Amino acid sequence: MAKTRHNHLLDTIDDIITSAANKGIVHLHSQGDSLSGSTLRINDRELKHFGTCGYLGLEQDSRLKAGVIDAVTKYGTQFPMSKTYVSSPLYAELENLVETMYGYPVILTKNSTLGHITVIPSIIRDDDVVILDQQVHASIQSAVQMLKPKGVRVEVIRHSNLEMLEERIQELRSKYNRIWYMADGVYSMYGDVAPIKEMQKLADKYDQLYLYVDDAHGMSWAGEHGTGFIMSQVEMHRKMVLCATMGKCFGATGGLIVFPEEEMRRKVKIFGGPLTFSVQIEPPMLGAAIASAKIHLSDEIYTMQQRLAGKIEFCNELIRQTDLPLVVENECPIFFIGTGMPATGYNFVERLMNEGYYVNLGVFPAVPVKNTGVRFTISCHNSEADIEGFVEAMDYHYPKALEDEGKTENEVRKSFKMPLLTERAVVEAKVSSELTTEMSTTVEAFPEDEWNRLISKNMSVDWKGMKFIEEAFSGNDLPEENWKFHYLMVRDGHGTPVLATFFSSALCKDDIFAQAGVSIQLEEDRKYNPYLLTSQTLVMGSLMTEGNHFYLNKEHGQWEEAVRIMIGKVGEIQESEKISATYLRDFDDNDPKLKEVFHDQGFVKVDVPDSCVIDKLGWKNTDEFLEGLSTRSRRHVRYDVLKYEHMFDVEVINSPSKEDMKHFQSLFRNVRNRNFAINVFDYPDKFFQMMPGEAGWEFVVLRLKPEFDSNQKPVAVAFNYRNDAGVYTFLLIGMDYEYLEKYNIYRQTIYRTLEQANTLGYQTLRLGISATIEKKKFGANVHPKVAFVQIKDNFNMEQIEQLAVSQA
Repeated sequence: MAKTRHNHLLDTIDDIITSAANKGIVHLHSQGDSLSGSTLRINDRELKHFGTCGYLGLEQDSRLKAGVIDAVTKYGTQFPMSKTYVSSPLYAELENLVETMYGYPVILTKNSTLGHITVIPSIIRDDDVVILDQQVHASIQSAVQMLKPKGVRVEVIRHSNLEMLEERIQELRSKYNRIWYMADGVYSMYGDVAPIKEMQKLADKYDQLYLYVDDAHGMSWAGEHGTGFIMSQVEMHRKMVLCATMGKCFGATGGLIVFPEEEMRRKVKIFGGPLTFSVQIEPPMLGAAIASAKIHLSDEIYTMQQRLAGKIEFCNELIRQTDLPLVVENECPIFFIGTGMPATGYNFVERLMNEGYYVNLGVFPAVPVKNTGVRFTISCHNSEADIEGFVEAMDYHYPKALEDEGKTENEVRKSFKMPLLTERAVVEAKVSSELTTEMSTTVEAFPEDEWNRLISKNMSVDWKGMKFIEEAFSGNDLPEENWKFHYLMVRDGHGTPVLATFFSSALCKDDIFAQAGVSIQLEEDRKYNPYLLTSQTLVMGSLMTEGNHFYLNKEHGQWEEAVRIMIGKVGEIQESEKISATYLRDFDDNDPKLKEVFHDQGFVKVDVPDSCVIDKLGWKNTDEFLEGLSTRSRRHVRYDVLKYEHMFDVEVINSPSKEDMKHFQSLFRNVRNRNFAINVFDYPDKFFQMMPGEAGWEFVVLRLKPEFDSNQKPVAVAFNYRNDAGVYTFLLIGMDYEYLEKYNIYRQTIYRTLEQANTLGYQTLRLGISATIEKKKFGANVHPKVAFVQIKDNFNMEQIEQLAVSQA
């Protein structure tokens, strides 16, 4: 299978977090000789602290501090032994206290992440299946990856969608022993909560359903004895494993797992991964946790809970008096004000920090990129005066941050599916009157020579080729065979182009750039559900073309404004055509300023397949061609290509017969059905039927000579395009795989295309975006490319990522 470069999710995350760090939003360092909990000193500024997870303020309680001092004095800084052999003297006391809190067997772990790694592989068997909530915490998702080498099936369902969960239960219950649904009690970004009562009803209804719930953000501020949000809503279920943390609100450190019965706890304790080989919770933190557990077992915990609840309600009431888009209102201490685009989020956070308030920014991958927002928390450290001043600052600066970025409140509300505001002044994007915008659904709206000069010289087809593609992908039977086109030109006051590009919208497979193994697996499922994991997609350029579809005059003083105009037009198309995914492609990864503009407008960078181009044609004979190659490439061409050259009859055709075109199309489908590196729908019959005689298209046809094969049908064909802007393009290939290995017909086809481009006098040959190793052998320069992607709903991509991880 052709080698093709694919994106790695960690590279995308790296890019996003690095951008946020460069803007002073994340990876900050607090300063000072002490901490009070109510403020943070960052960059020499004292900020009111609205970002803590210590909701009750127990991390500053004098009794916990005394517990640390007493424990470290008596037992030292650590107890460096595996718990399998001996536990620290304080462990038994803490375990007894926590079991008293919950009334069920517990295991304590170094932290909650190690707790998941301890428990999940221990309780889930090879004949079980795991269903993850779309927004379940990353620590659970990481632990679940340990199951995949054992063949455990892992699926994802939409966030808190119990109807979808029940559908999956009904489908899977006859195939698997247990079905584990994994969810959070309180979700860490939006602060929404699990529908735990309904979840337990499903567990009662279906014997196979088991629940695994992480209530890390619900601990201490809710529930009897501070046992958390989940335990404040329901009793412990016989088929539920409950996880929590002694970090965050509990005021100490460590994870805790609550089991419905002793036997399950015993099996995990016998050999629960990190329980066996990792160090224990340090004695000082055990001392703090014991002090906290005693507070939890006293009536004082309820006084603390009520105090926090009053502050949360006070904040909710203040926000109700504003138009701030609070994504979820409930009794939890986590709040999320939607900003939509990252640029607005960065702006809003910077404004609040300048006013003296510290908050968190919720950004991709924690939330979808267009659902960025300011995440803040309320704690007992915050006074009512501080809360009131904070909400006033948000109410003042929020519309100004939107105005700075040319966004409106209702645009944000639409992205979060919130009720729209009425009778509000619309904040228009700040667009210079000197720039004018021309948009059209056909390339015919633009002068042919201008379009070819700006766009066509850097891509595979020209003005005429686009006109052909427009017609070929319209009026067809299937939805994926009909594309819509959007051409854009931004000019300055003198009529000079500053930006030019075009987009196509089409139904696409969401795994278009996924690993081939993922697409192969999905294609098996698509035999029964052909539109599985497909979305309406907007692509810069088209699914047929390759190259640079984007002209930008970077010397012009208003180029950034032109780019923002383009992004605004993209937003209009997204809205009108219900676009789920948008790809701005194929860019060189060497323009940090342009990347920053795209990032700020909600596009994340991903790697896409490399582009292969030969820029130096004009050789007079084969020897001269070979001289231009590396020693290794010369050897490959001689052995893999020239050795077979005499076996072929080669014909270049402009107007093949209908019968020939049917055969060419069948050869192409042979390739398409085997090449999943770039997974697209098949092209319509109309596309192939229109090609013969159409200006620009020609076919390099390879037949084996009679002495080598009695079948005189073509064994390979190159669908090539002669671009009027001086580019020859190897656009598609068709092959008979019976002859692939024996006669090296793929390499032979590339070579014969190269010969034809050279014969016609072209200086540039575009060889497409796959099989880069093969094309380098012919002297192709490989250009790494990136796209900037905006996904409206991450769900399909998260399912594909799960498939990719399972095959890693």
